[in-house]
Amino acid sequence: MNFSFVHEFDTDVASYWKLFLSDPFNEDLFRELKIRERKVLKFEDNGKTLYRTQKMEPTTPLPGFLQSMIKDMGYTEIDKLDWASNIMRIIIEPASMKDRFKMEGDYVVTPLGDKRCRREFKGEVKVSMPLIGGKVEKFMMEQLRDAYDTAARVTRKWIAEGKTGA
Repeated sequence: MNFSFVHEFDTDVASYWKLFLSDPFNEDLFRELKIRERKVLKFEDNGKTLYRTQKMEPTTPLPGFLQSMIKDMGYTEIDKLDWASNIMRIIIEPASMKDRFKMEGDYVVTPLGDKRCRREFKGEVKVSMPLIGGKVEKFMMEQLRDAYDTAARVTRKWIAEGKTGA
């Protein structure tokens, strides 16, 4: 199942990335997203490419039809940001059922003028589980859409309050 979530912000691209990658912003964001635990496993920036790997443990309850199959809702997010293109490749690896799950996409930030930018996260979720794969994909899309709407709200709040994440 393909997805695309688009939001616009009243800030330039460089300021957006600075905020998005800052620890204070992420602490606030993940608190709003009700992430029980977030651990940054890797954060390296060589000036051309930024690499970040983080492990997350959400508190979102699973629908009843999945509770007996999925015991661990945790996942690892692997990010590779190319500074020249402002595109971050994101791969999500679940803690359980890795062989039946694929989620990856591009997080693209583009300028819309001096002090405005657009963030789009577009990609694909594929769940290979007979009879219920489509239901799982639909559930994941709803969770993802809600998370990106929450992230947009938090981002706009930080920008409106003049916070830079530094």
